[in-house]
Amino acid sequence: MDTTEPTPAGDPFGPPTISTMVHCLHCGEEYDSYRIEWRVKTCRDGKRHGFWCCPIPGCDGAGFGFDIFPVDPEYRDDDGNLMWCSDDEEEEDDYDEELLFGEDPLEGIRIDQGDDEIPF
Repeated sequence: MDTTEPTPAGDPFGPPTISTMVHCLHCGEEYDSYRIEWRVKTCRDGKRHGFWCCPIPGCDGAGFGFDIFPVDPEYRDDDGNLMWCSDDEEEEDDYDEELLFGEDPLEGIRIDQGDDEIPF
């Protein structure tokens, strides 16, 4: 059995280097991210695993960016990347306005509207 104690070093769900206000999805509480706790638990298989957890008693929220999120929608991580992506329609330019508002792509195509029976 592995007796190595898990450590928080390199865990991808650790709190940010610079403390920020966060919100836990499980308990709904807001607090400074420096309060997020490293806890080690023994699983049923006997292995020990470490987790970054919500500090509120009785809450099982775990992981910055998983159950625990910054309250600031403009929050940037340690590398300067935005955590949130906007899905506002007014900001999306994924369509070609010419196709939407330009010429009719079916213009000039003759559609036979005869009374022929469908062969099936």
